[in-house]
Amino acid sequence: MKPINDTVLITGDGRTCLEDISDFVNWNIPHDIISIGRSINLITSRVHHWANVDGADSKWWCEHLPAKNDGKIPLRHTLGELEWFDCIWDDGLPDGTPWQGSTAYFATLIAIFMNYRKIVLAGCPLDENGHWYHDEVEKGPIWEGGTYRRWLDFSVDDDEAYRVRSMSGYTAKIVGQAYRDWVIS
Repeated sequence: MKPINDTVLITGDGRTCLEDISDFVNWNIPHDIISIGRSINLITSRVHHWANVDGADSKWWCEHLPAKNDGKIPLRHTLGELEWFDCIWDDGLPDGTPWQGSTAYFATLIAIFMNYRKIVLAGCPLDENGHWYHDEVEKGPIWEGGTYRRWLDFSVDDDEAYRVRSMSGYTAKIVGQAYRDWVIS
């Protein structure tokens, strides 16, 4: 799981996803991709990794991901041992303890572990404005306090947080706004 490029773009399913991806791609920076959920369908280039913390509920997705990794499906990451995933991660919590965070946070930890120099979130606003694939009238998800707390603690307490920025939303307010000069610095 060695990075190809120094920068990784993590794509989520927030309403801002299309605009965030477009803005980032216009910066013309070589990058790898970790997609979350349905955002993989928006990517026209190679997708290296796909992540989902709702592993038990995402079996169908795992079995039907598009072959966007040089003709193969991307490496599939989750928490806990599930045979339909390629990369199993342990969150260090006792079995049965609920995950506090989002798949974007999980994907960020993966990117840090893989030693990406710059990590950019797109479509991960952590707001309640809905998903890019639903009508604008449909809102959600409603994030719990533990999710925000996980991001806030990360931004303050994690020595690697300086490598992470977001294109939009509350994650941009928490970890910092991504901009081209930051990525290439």
